[in-house]
Amino acid sequence: MLSYRIRKATTGIPPYPCLLLLHGYGSNADDLFSFVDYFAEKLTVISLEAPLISPFGGKAWYSIHFDAAQDKWSDLKEAEKSLHTITQQLDYFIKEYDLDPKDIGLMGFSQGAILSWSLLLDYPNQFRRAICMSGYINTQLLSKNIDEYQNVLAYASHGTNDQTVPYQWSETSVNKLRLNNPKISFNSYPDGHNVSPENFRDLLVWISKTNLD
Repeated sequence: MLSYRIRKATTGIPPYPCLLLLHGYGSNADDLFSFVDYFAEKLTVISLEAPLISPFGGKAWYSIHFDAAQDKWSDLKEAEKSLHTITQQLDYFIKEYDLDPKDIGLMGFSQGAILSWSLLLDYPNQFRRAICMSGYINTQLLSKNIDEYQNVLAYASHGTNDQTVPYQWSETSVNKLRLNNPKISFNSYPDGHNVSPENFRDLLVWISKTNLD
């Protein structure tokens, strides 16, 4: 089972909506959890920690080959194992914390965003919406062609000056998905590999607008 941090919902009645946080490469569960005070108290927020140790410190969902082309950049077997682990652990979270299985959202940064896209697209019965920051859609992790997905609800953002995950990877992949999915927002910011205050404000507005109540 993956390690995690949790802030339980303090308002509303069960079952509770939930937001799962997936950190980036070389980080840990504390990173995105630092945003927790900005999320509505009716949300249960769970920040997962990746299972692998990064060679640069921190944790990783899968190994990255920084000197490789996009199609060889990621260790797909490790990524698929992490995806499987997350989907399996979700059942535990739903039962243990009285979560609404129809209102589980994702919020991922970088490598966590890449996994969030895969989870949202291939497990639509488990995940309702996703926030994907500074990542891209890795089509090698998907079970279908990208033009076959429909009714996708997501907020994507990327810095145009990102030197870690190229902006073009995100723009190209998300725009392909947007052709059949008008509920996807894609925001660009003049930033690097980070979440700017403006980006964070925009995603909070998006969360509010896409809440079920």
